[in-house]
Amino acid sequence: MKLYLVLILVVLAVAVANKDKEDENLWKSYKQKFGKKHSPEKEARRKQNFIQRQRAIEKHNRENKEWKMGINRFTDMPEEKKKAFRGAKMFKNRVRSAEAGTVYPVLDRSLPTMIDYRRHRCMSPLKVDQGECGSCWTYAAILPIEFNSCRKTGTRVSLSEQMLVDCDPYNNGCNGGDYTEAWRFIKEKGGAMRSSAYPYVSATTLTNGTCKFRSTSVAAKVSSYDWTMPYPNETVSMAHLQRDGPLATSMKVPDSFFDYASGVYSDPACIVADENDVDHAVVIVGYGTTKATKALPATRHWIVRNSWGSGWGMGGYFLIKRGVNMCNIESWTAYVRVV
Repeated sequence: MKLYLVLILVVLAVAVANKDKEDENLWKSYKQKFGKKHSPEKEARRKQNFIQRQRAIEKHNRENKEWKMGINRFTDMPEEKKKAFRGAKMFKNRVRSAEAGTVYPVLDRSLPTMIDYRRHRCMSPLKVDQGECGSCWTYAAILPIEFNSCRKTGTRVSLSEQMLVDCDPYNNGCNGGDYTEAWRFIKEKGGAMRSSAYPYVSATTLTNGTCKFRSTSVAAKVSSYDWTMPYPNETVSMAHLQRDGPLATSMKVPDSFFDYASGVYSDPACIVADENDVDHAVVIVGYGTTKATKALPATRHWIVRNSWGSGWGMGGYFLIKRGVNMCNIESWTAYVRVV
């Protein structure tokens, strides 16, 4: 009996040692892949974060058939660091552009079964990601202007998010903002500058008096903007997406969202009762429906562009359930028109 117990303990000890070695190899590989270099005092905590998330990701992928998680640069990050990648601070009193008028899309005609602007000639390539700066609102503001300017002129243009980080007095740079207020600023200022004249450097210039606006580098101007109303409304947002191009919006980001890799995202933690509970700005660039399989029914979804770089999600994009206001994503859709 004693010998049997000793053998069990030896087997367990070997298994633990093998698991520790496997974890160490995974950690080294992860750091190399994502260029992670931590100070000695942070190394142990980051490694522990990574191992915990790695196991949570493996468990999720075994159990969830709708969407998959994956390793990315967020996997070893503590929660306080992740906060810097959120940045939507929406004004509860939704201010409309005076020029927006009351002309709404016709809703009694059939809409396309899908729209996917990712493949549209006017969709700008993904830019440098926002980094540890809560400037997601600037990306959400700029992309629809770029797209609609191209649709109007026939020429693609890359506009400056950094101009908003540095110059917009209605928002708070890396400390967050509201894309409709950004459109207000761009309209009043006389337009948005080219990114080549005002490249993105995120938090490194977040100080008073750093605005480098030059009217000679303006490449697009805002004529009007508005919320899609009534909200949340799936059909209204779809109609505006068809008529007005990509829609800026805000959403609630639970911890699981940082691990998103593919599929149609949903999370019970993201079914939020308070429509004001949002903390991240993104851009809806399409919608569609997945094909039904033996394992899963067909799922309606939005196609959404994030500002965390091409190494996150599906090349910088994600799918999220449509028609259920998942993460409040249908409560804050807004469109912008250009001169």
